[in-house]
Amino acid sequence: MVENDVKKQLGKAKKAYQSKDFETSNELYSKLYQEHGEDFTDWDNRFYAWALYQYHVKDPKSREELIDAGERITTIVNQSNHSKKDGPCAYTLTVLKIMDYLDDDWDSIIYWSEKLNPDFLSQERFEFMDSNGKQRFLPSKKEKWYSLTSKALLKIDECDEAIEVSKEALANLNEFTNDSDIWFKWKIAKALKELSEYDEALDYLKEVKQVKHDWFVNGEIAENYFFKNDLENALKYAVAGALSRGDIDKKINLYSLIEDILKMDGKIKEADKHAYLIYAIRHKNDWNIDDDLESCVKEAGFNLEDDDYFAIEKELHELWEEYKYQNQELKTGTIVSILANGKAGFIDDGSYNDNIYFNMYEFKGDKKLAKKGQFVSFYEAEGFDKKKNKKVINAVNVSPKEFMG
Repeated sequence: MVENDVKKQLGKAKKAYQSKDFETSNELYSKLYQEHGEDFTDWDNRFYAWALYQYHVKDPKSREELIDAGERITTIVNQSNHSKKDGPCAYTLTVLKIMDYLDDDWDSIIYWSEKLNPDFLSQERFEFMDSNGKQRFLPSKKEKWYSLTSKALLKIDECDEAIEVSKEALANLNEFTNDSDIWFKWKIAKALKELSEYDEALDYLKEVKQVKHDWFVNGEIAENYFFKNDLENALKYAVAGALSRGDIDKKINLYSLIEDILKMDGKIKEADKHAYLIYAIRHKNDWNIDDDLESCVKEAGFNLEDDDYFAIEKELHELWEEYKYQNQELKTGTIVSILANGKAGFIDDGSYNDNIYFNMYEFKGDKKLAKKGQFVSFYEAEGFDKKKNKKVINAVNVSPKEFMG
């Protein structure tokens, strides 16, 4: 094909792209690139890359289609530098799309991650209003790259690199979406635990716990204390995780940890009860049950056919609360206010200048009694006031009591 014919066909391909006929544009560009790639200008390459993106990447029909298009795009164009101002870049959008699409193929995510220079990625977040009219944000391209890369590195046990990338994110990102700064600290702590750096891991986890109260945060703290052979703190945080809201069958490793702690502390009867809970969860879900677990439960005298693990878990609540609050002073006070939404309130016990906050799910009695003037008992726990950005004392395990005078 003579030079003028090549230019003519390239013009047709570009026109097809501009009219959003991406299929025709792809066919023309692909054929021309294969036969006359040396005649493509930078602009021809960019239009070809965008045609590939629109037809194969934006809404791929298969993984193979997406990966093939990604390999071609990253061959014919380079990553644009949008560190100062965000802009369209088929290369960047394609690589991030593939990293997200690959889900749990961690090695492949790292392969594609290495095709991007994070210093060239934009920090501009996409702002939108949700269905309730509340302002929301999607993470910037830079934040997304750091999140996906650090997670993949942790999953493939590249702990030193996971720590390095997570620390870079904390240092280099101006804004964080959906508490991603907390989750970068979480990944650093997870990696440090794998490296047996338990004290440093606990420092990060306690920062996480100031903001996140999920059961698995307590579980992770408990594991670090367990590996430090600090059984008292390990049990304290493990039972706190067991008592926190969350699906019972997802806590099976936490229950196993409590079992191990209790065995090491010589509390065999209590440990066996946790083995029974684990057995019931596995039996109910048709999960594998090893011989040691079955023998333990059988020798302890439990009914192997009873797999009502909700009832077993409920029986263990009293024991967990006993362990959680042992060596703590039971306080008393009076509810002085309840928030308008009914989700929390404040207690005055006469010890502090500020009233003590409690979340309504910590109120153990009839919720109708959670009202101004009600005398209550409670334990104290460290909390964090995000609005005031400081540590506070919260009331937990709040129970209504009769005023004794």
